[in-house]
Amino acid sequence: MKKLNASEVSNVVGGNVTNCVVSYEQNTTGTGATLVKNCRKVTTCKGKFGESVTRVPADLVSCGL
Repeated sequence: MKKLNASEVSNVVGGNVTNCVVSYEQNTTGTGATLVKNCRKVTTCKGKFGESVTRVPADLVSCGL
């Protein structure tokens, strides 16, 4: 019996190998006195069924603010 590697396993029906990358993005909204800076954690995952991107609020320090 042959041992399967990760890329071969992902081709098996029901198999799924997911690769995720986490990054942080800084957003600025408003103008002048109402200027608000915020930070989001962005998780991008690529798997057998395509790519998904999830954004959730994060601490400002994560974006270097």
